[in-house]
Amino acid sequence: MEKRKLLLFLWWILVLSPLQGQVYKVEFTEMPLNRALVELRDQYDFRFSFDDRYLSKFSVSVSNTYYSFPELLDALLSGFPLQWEMIGEVYVISRQENDILSLDYFLSGQVLERETREPLPFSHVQINDLQMVTDLNGVFHISSSSDSLFRVRASHLGCFVVDTVLTSGKGHQVLLRPFSYNLPEVVVTQNIVERSVQMGEAPGLIRLNSYIAGYLPGNGDNAVFNLLRLQPGIVAAGEQPNDLIIWGSYEGTSRVKFDGMTIWGLKNFSDNISAVNPFLSKSIGVLKGGYDVTHDDLVGGVVEIAGKQGRRDRPGISVFVNNETINSMVEGPLSEQSSFVVAFRQTYYNLFEPEDIDLAESRDLQYKIDVVPEYRYRDFNVRYSRQTENGNLFFISLLMGDDDFAYSARQERQQNIISQSSSEENHQYGGSMFWSKRLRHGRHIKVQGNWSALNSTYGVRRVIENLRLNRLYERADNKTVTRVEEGVLKIEYEPGQWGDHTLIAGSEMVRNALMISNDSLNSQMVSSYYSGYRFVGFLQDQISLGRNLKLKPGVRMNHSFYASQTIIDPRIELKYQPDESWKLNAAWGIYHQFLVKSSLFDETGNFRYTWSLSNGEHIPVMSSRHWTLGVTRATQDFTVSVEGFYKDLQGFTRYVRYSSDREEIFEGKGHSYGIDLFLKKDFNGNTIWISYSLGLAEELFPYFPDQEYRRAPHDQRHELKLAGLFHFWKNFHASATYVYGTGFPLYANFLSEKYTEPDYSRLDLALLYRFTIARAEGEAGVSLLNALDNNNVKYSSFEQIPLDQLNTAYIDAEAVTFTPLVFLKLKF
Repeated sequence: MEKRKLLLFLWWILVLSPLQGQVYKVEFTEMPLNRALVELRDQYDFRFSFDDRYLSKFSVSVSNTYYSFPELLDALLSGFPLQWEMIGEVYVISRQENDILSLDYFLSGQVLERETREPLPFSHVQINDLQMVTDLNGVFHISSSSDSLFRVRASHLGCFVVDTVLTSGKGHQVLLRPFSYNLPEVVVTQNIVERSVQMGEAPGLIRLNSYIAGYLPGNGDNAVFNLLRLQPGIVAAGEQPNDLIIWGSYEGTSRVKFDGMTIWGLKNFSDNISAVNPFLSKSIGVLKGGYDVTHDDLVGGVVEIAGKQGRRDRPGISVFVNNETINSMVEGPLSEQSSFVVAFRQTYYNLFEPEDIDLAESRDLQYKIDVVPEYRYRDFNVRYSRQTENGNLFFISLLMGDDDFAYSARQERQQNIISQSSSEENHQYGGSMFWSKRLRHGRHIKVQGNWSALNSTYGVRRVIENLRLNRLYERADNKTVTRVEEGVLKIEYEPGQWGDHTLIAGSEMVRNALMISNDSLNSQMVSSYYSGYRFVGFLQDQISLGRNLKLKPGVRMNHSFYASQTIIDPRIELKYQPDESWKLNAAWGIYHQFLVKSSLFDETGNFRYTWSLSNGEHIPVMSSRHWTLGVTRATQDFTVSVEGFYKDLQGFTRYVRYSSDREEIFEGKGHSYGIDLFLKKDFNGNTIWISYSLGLAEELFPYFPDQEYRRAPHDQRHELKLAGLFHFWKNFHASATYVYGTGFPLYANFLSEKYTEPDYSRLDLALLYRFTIARAEGEAGVSLLNALDNNNVKYSSFEQIPLDQLNTAYIDAEAVTFTPLVFLKLKF
């Protein structure tokens, strides 16, 4: 019997006792609650989530033994306005419901790239049921009066999506892993990636993934604009060298901005080189129209490119070499919170050959014209950035770029030798400074100053040598020097979320300066300098009308001291999102532009643009009204978007030069409207998309004989674009792009229908191989630009050379011909 009792006692000790749980003995005397929880975590290996700062306000005094951990937690929290729940394996401690009614919970954090700790600007963050976009430093914030727990879903183009739970507090970091085509095909189902393009977040807005730009055909120097030109609403046909044509906009009415600085349009006669170094590009946003009051005073579109801040984990070197240019970048940390980037690239030989300059078959020329072109491009960037854990950001960004193109043409005839030399030099300079600080209760202040300038020199000299008389006759010797610059100081303040309202207020001081000098046959015809200031103020409110509907009214006020005008531009935006996949947007607004490009039609039939500063009289302030309407459906692997727009334009100036001593200025008007369609499919690590644009742009000037609207010089009826990126075997990647566009009527308005540009067609192909050598990551590849060698004409490059009173030669700089490119990229 005693033996049986002993066995029962041993069985109880060995079996039943463990089932009753571990014994927890605690002794706390006036210890802050947050420290008590830390000790329990270290002693018993439990996981907690709590607001450290808030719990430090409570002190606990407990001396007892507990046989379950929930019993211990209840004792610790007794008497405090706190509660706990278990989410997964984590004990989450938050405030009680009755305490929530009188308290606001604040959450702020930053979205970063996991490896480099680079902030990811304009990332999409869904917090509970509220969707928002991070700022330039990847920071998000929200306040709530109902819960101290926030379910956060963060995504950024080119990165895997992250879902997590955060408690109220500051300094949270959400780390996203960039998508790599070298990753295994089998990944966690929920760990999806947004690869290439986002649409529908706002009217007329496109967000582009700079990660994939390097996979597209091209040599890498033009990766940014290769990606831009494949989007709906941005004209790709004609390879316009000066500007972007966005939704029927005239040259000079749309802007490309890098770190806040205006890229004035370096000529870039070589379409293979863009004005923005792709090494520096981190985030690309395209505002085609209908944008809100916080953006620049323009009547066209805006492309905003955010620069790379530089690695903060270790130094890095990137080198890119092809058969045209060399590009290099050095980056690295200066401290735990600061980093730098330096980049330089340059062509190392003359990219143009005589056969690259064609003679248009306008007339049967009996005598050959010899053409000799010259070209050089280079640019330099440097950037310093400092960011803190709470989302404050400071950076300085500087750039310099030179783009020089020239050609000489010579024709020998029986009695004469006709020679013409033409040159254009463009020098861009700029600098920007940005500072932002996060304040208490979700308030945010941003200060930005930027300055940029473009010096352009255009010259043409035409000489006829009479062989019989042995004399030279100078027919033209014109030189035009233009300097345009802009300086902006901008202050923006967000007072935080007030209930259903999110306000933004700001002001700007803008200075524009313009210098024009025109010499003809060694006599100065024009020498002018203009300078004007503008004061800008804006106010905007985003109103949440329920969970799915948002209204964003705003007003922007401009006072031009130069034109003595005060102009008020109201704008409004509506966004409806019935669920996560559908987005509907609409916008209306009035827009004005003070620094404009006026068109010039000269006595030889050539057409170009020149900068002008609106004075309210001879050069009116350009104005436009935008209407946009769009719908987007985006699922995990498929996106379809349809957008329609209408824009009218008033106050567009054109100079018509009838002869060297007679010129008139005309004020015209115009309108443009159209529709964009975009389809994108992701499958098995591959991406394909199709975009189609249908549009019309017309203009009316007083000198038109019939006083009816005509097609504008940039009018294009149809444009179709296709792109595909494929990962087909191990480290090999292939891509293809195709663009078809109907021809521009640039010359039909002024010469004859015979000179209307032909349709544009171009197919580009690329093959890329990724490899690793020691500690270096590398890419090697080949691209075939214009693989079918279609004879395309570059937009606005057509130029006439009068040979005599009866004959004229038309010189055309061809668009990209069949061009094989080989490149090597190394990253250390």
